[in-house]
Formats: sequence, C-alpha cells, structure tokens
Amino acid sequence: MTTLAYPTGGRAGSTIPDGKYMWEGPTKLTEKSGISQQMVYVFFNNASGKGLLPIKEGTTKETFYFITSVSTERRLAEDAFNRAYEMVFRTNSGQLLLDEHIQAWESEVWQNGMIGFEDPATSDRALDIAQNIYVSMYNLYSAVPLALSDSDWQRRFFGVSPGGLSFGGPYRIRPLRDGSMLPRPKLGGRQDEGYGGHLMYDQELWLLPALTAFQPNMGKMLLSARVRIAEKARDNAKANSDTGARFPWEAALDGSEVSPATTFAQGALSVSADVAFGYRFYLQLTHDVSIIQASDERGRGQEIAFDVARFWQNKAKKTSTGRNQYDISGVTVGTEEASQQVTNDGYTNFAAKLALELPEYMLKILSTNPKAGTYNEETRRFREVSDYLKRPEDTSRLYHPEYDGYTSGGSIKNSRTVFLGFPLGMDMDWRYRKNDLELYGPLLGDKGPYITHFAAQAIGWCELNDERKCEDYLTKIEGHINGPFKVFSEDPFDTNRDLNTPNYFPGYGAYVQAVLYGFSGIRPQEFELELYRPNLLPYSQRWNITGFTYRGNKINFIFTATEIALKIDRQLNPAEPLELRFHNKTEVQLKVGQQITFPRDPWTPAQSDINIPRLLARLYATKDEWRLNNAPSVAPQLHIVVVAALVLSRLYAFL
Repeated sequence: MTTLAYPTGGRAGSTIPDGKYMWEGPTKLTEKSGISQQMVYVFFNNASGKGLLPIKEGTTKETFYFITSVSTERRLAEDAFNRAYEMVFRTNSGQLLLDEHIQAWESEVWQNGMIGFEDPATSDRALDIAQNIYVSMYNLYSAVPLALSDSDWQRRFFGVSPGGLSFGGPYRIRPLRDGSMLPRPKLGGRQDEGYGGHLMYDQELWLLPALTAFQPNMGKMLLSARVRIAEKARDNAKANSDTGARFPWEAALDGSEVSPATTFAQGALSVSADVAFGYRFYLQLTHDVSIIQASDERGRGQEIAFDVARFWQNKAKKTSTGRNQYDISGVTVGTEEASQQVTNDGYTNFAAKLALELPEYMLKILSTNPKAGTYNEETRRFREVSDYLKRPEDTSRLYHPEYDGYTSGGSIKNSRTVFLGFPLGMDMDWRYRKNDLELYGPLLGDKGPYITHFAAQAIGWCELNDERKCEDYLTKIEGHINGPFKVFSEDPFDTNRDLNTPNYFPGYGAYVQAVLYGFSGIRPQEFELELYRPNLLPYSQRWNITGFTYRGNKINFIFTATEIALKIDRQLNPAEPLELRFHNKTEVQLKVGQQITFPRDPWTPAQSDINIPRLLARLYATKDEWRLNNAPSVAPQLHIVVVAALVLSRLYAFL
C-alpha cells in the first residue's frame, strides 16, 4: 500500500477489519487563502490482499472486485462502503449490487420522469435526438442527490459547477484574487478550464428548471446549496457596502468570491437575482411551502428572498432626471477577456425585478383568502422599485437593447438579452420577442461557446411556431456533443480553441429545456401552467413527456401532428386537484387516469399571424381558481377519454 499517495497530514492505508482500508486527511489545496481545508474520507478494499492480482497458471478468467467510497463525512463514506462490500462478498459476485443499482435507476429515476419518441428507430436522426435527451438527463440526474429521506437532507450538498466534479486544467493559469496561482493539471493531453468546481448562476437557470420538472427533490437540493452559503452572501454584501445578500459570481466551497476577474467579482451582480429566480421557478412548479416556512434549513427560502430583495432595493437608484424611474449601474457584461461596465443591463434589471417581487409571491402562496392582503410595508417598498425599474426598450425598432447606450451590430459576448423570454419569462409583445431573436441570434455565430443561448433561441422560435428555426438551434446545440458517449462541451469540438469545460453541465440542461419548455409549449407561471401550441420533435410524428410534476401531480403528455393528450398518471403526497381551462371558459376537473385530448393547432392561417404565440389552455390548482377568473384564455374544443388502466408508451434510449 506504500505506493498509494495520500494527503499530507492524513492517514494512509489504515486497516479496518475484514481487509478493508481507509484514507483520511485534508485536501492539499484550497480555493482561496483563509479557507479551511476540507476533510475527505476514502474507504476501499484490496482485492488480492497483497497489492497484486494473482492469476493461477492455466486460468483463462478471473474476477476481482474493487469497492471505493468517498465522502466529506466519515459516517456516510463508511456506511456506503460497508453496504456495497456486504452485497458483493456475501455471494462473491457483483451481480446483486449491479441489480440493485439498475433497479434504483429504473424505479426512482426513469419511471419518475422522461422525454422520448414513441419509436426513435424510424430514422437515424430521431435515434440521435433520443440518445441526446437520455444522455443529458442521465448526466443531470447523476449530478444531484435524490434526497428521498430526512437523513438525506442532513448531508451537505455543494451544488453543481458548470464542469461538474472536474477540477479543471490550465486552459488559462488563473490567478486568484489574493494573488496566488491555482495550478491545474492537463486532462487527456488537452488543456481544460472546467471552472475549478466553483458554483455559478448556470445551476439555477439551466439545471434547476430541467430537474424540478421530474424530480422536485433534486430542485430543492440545488436550492439547499445556496442556503448553505447564504451567510457568506450576507457577509459579501457588507464587505461591498451593500445590504441584504450578495451571492458571488463564482462561489468557493465556503461561499467566498473566487472569480479570477476582478470586474466580474465586483460587477457581475445578476447572480443574486438568479438565485431568487431558482426559488421562483421551483415554487411555480411545486408551491412547496416547506422551503418558505419549514423549521429546518429547507425553510430558509423566505429569509433568502427578502435578503436578495433588500440587496436590489439598495442597488437600484432613482434617476437623476427627476423621472419616476430606478436605474442599476456598474453592471459587468461580456466575458473575462472583453468586459465593460454598463447601466441598466436588460437581463440584470428584469431578473432584479423578479427578485424584488419574490417575497410578495411567497406571501401570496401562503395566503388562501382572496380578500386578505399579501403585502407588508417592506414588500410595498420592493414593489415600488420593481414597478419603476427601467426596462430598456427601443419602441421604434421594437426590440430590447442589451443596456443603455447599446447599438446593434457586431458580435456580442455572453449577452443574456435572449434569456428575457426564457428562462426569465418576460411578458412581452410577440414582435419584441421575434425581433430580439432575429437581432441577437446571428451575432452569436455558429461556433462560439453559446450553448445556453442556442437553447434560448430554440425555445423562442418554438414559442413563435417556427419549427425550422427550432430545429436549426437544436442542431447548433448538438455541435457541442463529442464522441460516442455524447459528452457536451462548452466550446464546439471542431474549433481551434482549447476545449473549454469538456463535460459542460449547463449544456445538458440546455438541451433538455429546449425540448421540455420549447417543443412542448409548457410554460410555468405563478399560479398556473400555460400550455402553448407544441411543436413536433424533428423526424417524429408522436413524442411524449412522462412524469412531469406539477403541484404534486405526475402528468403524462403525448404530442402528435394533430392533437395533445394529457393525463394525470399518479399523485404524490401532498398533491393538489387540478383543472384545465380553455378559451370558451370550459373547465375540466382532472382525475387520475382520465385522459384529455384537444387539437394541437385549431387556428386557420387567416385567424392570426403565424408568429403569434398560441395559448391553448391553462392548467391550475382548483383552490387557485379565484386568482385566474380575470385571466384571458385562447383555445379550442376538447373531448374526454376515460381509461381504466394506464399504459405507458415505452421509451427507448438505444444507448
């Protein structure tokens, strides 16, 4: 065992009973001076007992079983190791462990939610898209604990970095803010960045909406990573003469700011609003009051929402012109290589507006009386700033400029203006939506590291009923997929650039969301799920979503060229009764096992412009009907099919 390296200050090869071994020790490096080293515990077995793999003469096949368990908590590492060890060596076979692994994925993961073609084998292209979806969802599911019990919530979860667990290599030797250098190894002969394992805004924008739709507990687990560093965010605000909570652009293990670019550390303010967006989106799908008022750490969402709103209330300043308008200045936009400070960045301002309104939204969820007030004096002040916070618009050209003083044309670097439509969900005239997509799309180019922007474009064009452009941008995302195992990279593989972040988790989330919220037409709102005209996936005549979770209901959708079928498969505990409302005010109360079908496209070309988003129906909890009585609807007739038993169409991965 002396050939095995171990951390300085730790213990190596400590033998524990039955041929089991343990390493324990602190990490060698920290992300920033002053941060405590993290203890790590590794349990493993020695398959041969001698450090060698003896094979007898004449033997043609020999099987050895190696088991390793790693955790920052000794008990968790040891318990997991012992369980696996017992399952393998009880029968001297790994089959029992493998069978349990497969069964857990099938029963706890895949059966709880999936997207698929009815028959992807009809064409190579359909099979390729089906595989891309499965690979993306597999990687997302693998990155976050399932959290099935209260004991799972007691474990510390640190969030998902854009590069996942990878530490990264010297794509750029990045100096830390304290002047020290962070060495990074080369991976596979290619220099790689990987973001050093730091937590960034992508988690809330591109992972949480995809995971919460099928596994709400995973969405809640992502939020818990922000709860863990919330106190550090408050300290960060004080250190910058702000109020409330200011989350860092790149968060270290303890929540410290570790962005190598000072301009981003000081001016990339939107991440605090992105954290609030994560809470908003999670609540829109679940209305889970436990994150608002539970007694443990899961219930600190309201506390975080108010602190983030206080941060934005302080950052927004009344305009010096005397108009009733608030501005936000000193916002960094662009990239580390080409950044600038601007006033009224369109994305930041609207994300801040939503953050200012989040405390009020939480109070609304807790209110069951339509006559009861949902405001307090502080939320009224938040609302005033929110209502008058500037939203950059060009009313002559009907589009949203990036920021005050922006002139269109030329390339753009990391502009998130197209994120206004989705994921932020800004309610805008369809002409603004179309013009934003048409203006900013070509400026991205085909080869840049804009995989999430391509997803936002795909979702936007699906919303505007342009199936060709939907597919075009889905194809651009696929330009970032590498090798037979379909690994997503931040940069396209066929560029001359180094392959920045070769296992890019926002890419997996972006692909899933392009389908889940783009092609499906599903759009979560505060108290309803809007169902717009869906689009067929390329080379499909029939595709489905199974296990979409809304207010505790697992819903299955089937999309064909002519109609949509919707059915509540089962209900979780707790679950809220749902109703479906159409254009003529027809309302249908949904029951488990009851299938509702309605036309996919009831309009004639003469009725409306092809690019106008077409709202088919609204899905909402029965108890919230009073909130929607004045909401307009647009949709056709329907017919109801009651089924005695549910038969799920089988989904094929073909991996």
